[in-house]
Amino acid sequence: MRRAFRAETGPAFSERRTRLRLSHSLQLLAAGHMVSTVAARVGFVSTNGYILAFRRYSGETPGACVKGSATRTAA
Repeated sequence: MRRAFRAETGPAFSERRTRLRLSHSLQLLAAGHMVSTVAARVGFVSTNGYILAFRRYSGETPGACVKGSATRTAA
């Protein structure tokens, strides 16, 4: 039943909320904010929780993402 509901409605609300938070965090990271500040601003209780969620959805840490985008911009 749960799988049928999810197939019909898409991701759960909590997953959509997390993805929205992480999407907004990319803008803050690109603006030069520290990871701990970004975590708090997008609603994560701990920086570690934010980093874990970021890695789960993007495959890399926020720091690696920032370094990678700086490298791509410079090239």
